[in-house]
Amino acid sequence: MNTKFEIINNHVNQIELIDTHEHLIDESERLNCVKPFIQCDDWTTILGLYTKFDFVSSGMKQKEIELISSQEILPLEKWKIIQPYWSQIKYTGCGQVIQHTINDLYGISELQEKSIPELQEKYISYRKKGFYKETLKRANIKYCIVNPPGRPFKETELPNLLYQDIDAMGMIRMDFEKLNENIIPQITELNDWLEIINWWFDKYADNAVGVKVGIAYFRRLDFNKTTIELANPLFSKKIEGKKLSETEEKTLQDYLFWYVIDLATKNCLPVKFHTGHQAMNNFMNLENIMFNPSDCANLCRLSPATKFIFYHISYPYYEPMVSLTKHYSNAIIDMCWSWTINPIASIDFLKKYIMTSPINKIMVFGGDDLYIENLIGHAKLARIGISKALSDLIQEKWISENDVFEIADKIMKKNAEEIYDI
Repeated sequence: MNTKFEIINNHVNQIELIDTHEHLIDESERLNCVKPFIQCDDWTTILGLYTKFDFVSSGMKQKEIELISSQEILPLEKWKIIQPYWSQIKYTGCGQVIQHTINDLYGISELQEKSIPELQEKYISYRKKGFYKETLKRANIKYCIVNPPGRPFKETELPNLLYQDIDAMGMIRMDFEKLNENIIPQITELNDWLEIINWWFDKYADNAVGVKVGIAYFRRLDFNKTTIELANPLFSKKIEGKKLSETEEKTLQDYLFWYVIDLATKNCLPVKFHTGHQAMNNFMNLENIMFNPSDCANLCRLSPATKFIFYHISYPYYEPMVSLTKHYSNAIIDMCWSWTINPIASIDFLKKYIMTSPINKIMVFGGDDLYIENLIGHAKLARIGISKALSDLIQEKWISENDVFEIADKIMKKNAEEIYDI
């Protein structure tokens, strides 16, 4: 007899997911091993972004990271470096993603020494023209929304599969070299920089589905509204190469932030924020993260006409985010990456969200990865977590079985289509 979980999981597995957040490069770039995104084209590529960060957390040295990410040693030799660390992190969400990926994509039951030759062979044979579309089909994903690495907007070769955001972080942090692209011969004043920001929106707003701001890695999200009169002399000072004080830098970034927000709102583009846990290692400021929910609430209050989407459930401070979406009509939660960070906490969050906040303001999946193969594992982990959360709510008699099917369809697909109007 099928259990409630099995019945729900069967339904959840049949729903074509909308993947709301990835960092994928184009397929041709992947096949051509475009650097810095592809350092070595072997089986270790599918370890992805996040497994290596868990390796470092468990004790792997930087030199070892560089070796397994390089072509200095043979693919089959890399396991000798990886094995002791893999045994420490294979139970994490990151480890679970890799296990599901190699199992479902390559038919390999476990990452171990005797499976490495087969894994290397299957990695190479699978990675060929058309494998992006094939991977999304296998993961039962309709399409992805991509925050493009390397450029504020990507004119993708797969526009029906990889919808694109405008990445605004360089606009706010004033990455002059990355954004100018000869739009203006020389930046001499703030109006020049605003003209460059306008150029990106004028050229790409009609093709973009949202605006991404990942600046929480560098500061709090406490953006105050300020004036161009205050920002002007600060920009002039910065462009002259003079060092701004922390307060001056914040004031200038605050002005540019709200300039970007106003452009996004004018173009009916939702604004999306990294919140919560940060990738990489040994620099995360948890105090800043602790303030994410209150800072995000302030953004919603200051700009009620803007549709704000908050990523990653602000883990580990996720319960206040439920309160945020319950109170503010312009606040939306995207659970992208959260299943990989902590699948158990994500189950807890989803259950609490469903019982607290409107069901049309949550999207539940995005792998947040650079390597498309891992979408197999990310989606598998998310589907298990979604099924567990929904079956728990039935067992606890908060919702009915009929409710589950309606909820699952909305949170996995329909909400994203309506929020992004795709």
